[in-house]
Amino acid sequence: METGPDLPVGECEFHDLMSDLGAWPPDIPDAPVALAVSGGADSMALAFLARRWRRNVVAFVVDHALRPESAIEARLTVERLAAMDVPARLLTLAPFPKGRLQERARQARFEALEAACVEAGCLDLLVAHHAGDQDETVWMRSLRASGPLGLSGIQRSAVRGRIRLLRPLLTLAPSRLRLTLQAAGLPWIEDPSNVNRRFERVRWRQDLTLQQRRDVQTLNLTAREESQSREAELAENLASHAVWHPEGWAFLEQAGMNEETLSALIRLVSGKAYRPAREAMRLLLDKGCGTLSGVQLQPAGRFGNGVILVREERALAAPIAARKGCVWDGRWRLLTHDIPADSVIGPLGDAVHGLDLRRLGIPSAAARCLPAVWQEGRLILWPRIGYMSGEADFVWASAVPVTGENQLTT
Repeated sequence: METGPDLPVGECEFHDLMSDLGAWPPDIPDAPVALAVSGGADSMALAFLARRWRRNVVAFVVDHALRPESAIEARLTVERLAAMDVPARLLTLAPFPKGRLQERARQARFEALEAACVEAGCLDLLVAHHAGDQDETVWMRSLRASGPLGLSGIQRSAVRGRIRLLRPLLTLAPSRLRLTLQAAGLPWIEDPSNVNRRFERVRWRQDLTLQQRRDVQTLNLTAREESQSREAELAENLASHAVWHPEGWAFLEQAGMNEETLSALIRLVSGKAYRPAREAMRLLLDKGCGTLSGVQLQPAGRFGNGVILVREERALAAPIAARKGCVWDGRWRLLTHDIPADSVIGPLGDAVHGLDLRRLGIPSAAARCLPAVWQEGRLILWPRIGYMSGEADFVWASAVPVTGENQLTT
């Protein structure tokens, strides 16, 4: 098999990349592999290569509506994918609130892709990050003095919400992806934001020297090895000293208290995508109690020799309209059908006084933060979570797991 920096990506080469990310479900219509396709060169090359690797794939094209021409480009991309014999679906995002536009766009894009994958029966979503993206990410994180976790960069395989994100092109130069399309006579769309030096990533994409890219690749490799070791230690410590409760709280023995473990549990209980800042984490660890990232750390008392971590009630999200599949507080997904109209999901709050919490084995602070369905200020559906009986089914929907988030060995 002939490969090289000046050659298109071959079919066998791509098959090997995908084999490294396996195992895969059978190649059947009920279990397609999803592709995130923007219409640019990288994602169009991914679609072309994936369609030769597997019969049953489906592309999702997101119209983010951030530029006037985005709708036209999205429809054009769907047409080009159809010509490549790649089934495609167009997903149009709703308008974003003002402020933090790019961050909101990324989150909305992922939520739309995740929901589309679930609806289509896809367990895996392929995205087109490449070696250039990796270099730029690690370089920018190094400038911000990131630790090993940050410097390990973009992972080839990562669990996010209800799907697995896979990046098979992460070791390939973007020039080879363009060569692949040129060799096949396939067009792509050039996004003007990719050359707009107003964005930091674009500046580094254009300015990083060959030697700087080599240096950052060495840094990335070292960080990945250290992160893999830390991940193993974290998993062992959690297995030995922590207990996760399905009502959304955790217990940690005193013997397992350290910065890494506590940080991971705080992210889990809070439902946030990122761990707390290291300096804030160290201060909390020194105090042994307090609040951070919307999570209370307090002595465990009757629950054992250690601490418990519960959601901070005043940090909970506002109530939202109750409908099947919606997620409240970034942590709880409602599965119940036939929810009464005009009802909302909000915290159980003072309604916990009707529960025997000692018998249920739930801290009062954790129970108050459980989700429930309300209508005009009246509790109409209790949560059915863990050992709690009720009429509304909720499942934990935090975006990332406490450990095993990244498959660092792939």
